[in-house]
Amino acid sequence: MFVLRCTQKLLDRLNATPDSESVPPDTVLGDWYANLIRVGRTQVVLAVRERSLLPVVVPARDGHALVQRLSDALGPMLTAIGVPTADADAECRAMQHWAVGKTANRRVLRSLNDLAIQLQVGLLDYPDRTLLAHSLWLAQTPLKVIDYGAPDQATLAAFVAHRALRWPRTDELHSAPPAALGPASWL
Repeated sequence: MFVLRCTQKLLDRLNATPDSESVPPDTVLGDWYANLIRVGRTQVVLAVRERSLLPVVVPARDGHALVQRLSDALGPMLTAIGVPTADADAECRAMQHWAVGKTANRRVLRSLNDLAIQLQVGLLDYPDRTLLAHSLWLAQTPLKVIDYGAPDQATLAAFVAHRALRWPRTDELHSAPPAALGPASWL
């Protein structure tokens, strides 16, 4: 379960009413914050994950399928930055239940707006770039909210921490601890 926290502009576009109560997310990367971006005739949704600010850009068409498009775009994005496929698949599966809400974290919203400006420039300067390529480009942007780290690195760190907190799982009791296996095995 997670909350899709939309700007007022996106709520209007989706014709959605925010839920009054929200539950804590059970995904590794937390809730989504999303905004509608218009550049000429191009309309996309820029969404970032609350805990790592990982950006994902998807088409703005058919608002009822927005969460499915985010889930479909998230898997390739996670594997492209180095998250193991099993963890990426688990994160996408955890996105099956969701609610719509208003933005609640000003820091995340500020970062979303910073990335939106960059995306607008990217869409104008590189119109032939795929939305995944735009997402990967934005994911390398240093952001103040995460101590000038990049969202792709913050995302990898979140998955490493999540895996470390799950240690030891019953199916891994007879294998070496993550530290003994080296950093590549933590993911």
